[in-house]
Amino acid sequence: MSEQRALFSESWHRVAGQRLRLRPSVNLRRQRFCGEQWFVAQDGFTNSFYRFRPEAYDFIARLDGTRTVEDIWHGCLERTPETAPGQGEIVAMLAQLYQANLLAADTPADTQRLFERHQKRARAQVVSQLFGIFFLRIRLFDPEPLLRRTWPLLRWLATPAAAVGWVLLAGLGLAAVLSNWDRALDQSQAVMAPENLLLLYAAFTLAKLIHEFGHAYAVKAFGGEVHAMGVTLLVFTPIPYVDATAAWAFRERWKRVVVGAGGMLPELAYASIAALVWAATGPGTLNSLAYNTMVVASVSTLIFNLNPLLRFDGYYILSDLTDSPNLQPRSARQWLHWFEHKVLGVRTLESPARTQREAGWLMTFGVASYIYRVFITVAIILLVADRYFGLGLLAGILTFVGAFVMPFVKAGKYLVREPRIERSRRRAWGVTAGAVAVVLLFLAAVPMPNRFRAPGVVRAEGSRDVYTSVAGFAVEVPARSGAEVAAGLPLVRMENPEIQFAITAAQADVEEARGRERHMLSELAAGIAPTRARREVAERRLAEIERDLTELEVRAPAAGRWVSPTSDDWAGLWLARGVRLGEIVGRGPGWEFQAVVSQQHASELFNAAAQEAELRFEGAAGTVVPVTEWRVVPGRQEFLPSPALGWNAGGPIKVRPDDTTGIRADEPFFLVVGRIAGDGLPTDAQSVLWQGRVGVMRMERPWTPLLVQWARSFRQLLQERYRI
Repeated sequence: MSEQRALFSESWHRVAGQRLRLRPSVNLRRQRFCGEQWFVAQDGFTNSFYRFRPEAYDFIARLDGTRTVEDIWHGCLERTPETAPGQGEIVAMLAQLYQANLLAADTPADTQRLFERHQKRARAQVVSQLFGIFFLRIRLFDPEPLLRRTWPLLRWLATPAAAVGWVLLAGLGLAAVLSNWDRALDQSQAVMAPENLLLLYAAFTLAKLIHEFGHAYAVKAFGGEVHAMGVTLLVFTPIPYVDATAAWAFRERWKRVVVGAGGMLPELAYASIAALVWAATGPGTLNSLAYNTMVVASVSTLIFNLNPLLRFDGYYILSDLTDSPNLQPRSARQWLHWFEHKVLGVRTLESPARTQREAGWLMTFGVASYIYRVFITVAIILLVADRYFGLGLLAGILTFVGAFVMPFVKAGKYLVREPRIERSRRRAWGVTAGAVAVVLLFLAAVPMPNRFRAPGVVRAEGSRDVYTSVAGFAVEVPARSGAEVAAGLPLVRMENPEIQFAITAAQADVEEARGRERHMLSELAAGIAPTRARREVAERRLAEIERDLTELEVRAPAAGRWVSPTSDDWAGLWLARGVRLGEIVGRGPGWEFQAVVSQQHASELFNAAAQEAELRFEGAAGTVVPVTEWRVVPGRQEFLPSPALGWNAGGPIKVRPDDTTGIRADEPFFLVVGRIAGDGLPTDAQSVLWQGRVGVMRMERPWTPLLVQWARSFRQLLQERYRI
């Protein structure tokens, strides 16, 4: 981005008289980014890097300890007065070289400073690991000797023939999965089962070990060295890692891209082999291990490693493909430059972007990556707190502090100590305080729309589910599915010999009780009351069994169309009590939407504004169906209005694992019935309504500030998950 550089700096006196030099282990290499020449300073001993532009090379290359910083700068001004860096840029460059341990000074205090600098970096690393406890990295050994000995045996992997073989293998693996797609989906239900977790972790560890060695051998293929390998405790789960930062010094961009993809390529090949083994084997340990390997070595690689918003492989690949090194730090620096330049009017900080387009790209990436990191951080905190409440809560607090509190602490230090804004410090405090006040006022005082959503199912008015009231063998199915039936018409006739036997036994009990009652009337007056009570119980029992006998004939509870897709298979089949046989689709002119509201939204439900609700359906997000009125069915419910809402059918509501019907919810809920007028609906709204379609009812509540809404949601989260 072209702008006038500041030639002088208020901090120049701190470095002007020093005689600095690059450490002997530092090498300078050329690289090209965005079609421009760059240089990289690399310390092969500490594996530290610093990338700088050609105009800075004239200055940095002359840091040999024989001349002062001011002498070198004056020489740069004489040789290239238009491109020579300003004093502020030199101060910033020297600070970054110093922090990267690439600079030394021929003074007795330099050794002490080096030791202090090492201690400071060590403390910063400990603090970083403490607040990033979910991503703790532990270095174990130097893999370079092993890589050097084994690479000659694996050199054939870096040939065109190996690339063709990889494409063929990946194609065969993909074909094996697609040809067995239904089987793969069915087996996915058991991936997170407790008995499968050990195999899943074994497959994951081996896949990631292959992934990391892929990076290491890719570095070796281009002449680099790898000196660090260990484990990363990712959410307390150890997985391998390798330090492949030596690739940053490669001049050719395509080499850096290959190193970035060097982990995913062998892992996907490994997943393809596992897919072929899985497709060729039957149920067993080998088949389960192959399936787990196929899943973790493909899905995890494509979702996480290829994601550029996290600092994994996709991030570095995107950086090289777009010629945008150090994306996250540069995006943060671009936002800082924008704040200082546009808000504070300070022009000393140079923009990391060369054009307006690049500046927009960096700022957009910074926002997207920050939001995604916040989402991942919150998700991990909840996951760990669910599994390890005590330890997870402590780790969650540390991670929360590191992700959300420490940035504000650093911002406070910036406002207090940053020399660049010395002349605009009051303005910086005023702008910051004003922005914070406006945001807090907006969040805490401005009412905003307040809604909650409840999944449900569409049904025609007058529709009724049909269940068996007693158990029996189906002997006749008078009404076929799809036929119009009147109320009271027989749908299924069943037989149960045990009921007839029970009636005979109950009749005998009644006769016996009546005989005892007559005997007591003539013999013992004191025994009349007990025998009368016994006779009444026996008669009630007989009446219940006789009612069960009549209910062996299942009749239509209402008039409408009888729908039962499995009725042709019932002949001779034993139907248990409470089995859903089908439904009567009503003839009403309108529709109903039966929504399931969880207990955590109970207060919102009963405080909701009546008559204000609308429906939306997947695949028709632009179509809104208004609900004219709705009511809450009294009492808590346990059985869903449709199996399509339960987990077993891919719905959003968890059902009890021991319920084979898939309609008994794991937790009680409230049932809301909303009425949809059939007449007067727009054509697009009528087209999305059909019997049994799953959708979402959005119910309006009184407008409330966002801070109040978030506090309520957080309190509900604690109550629901942790009972606190």
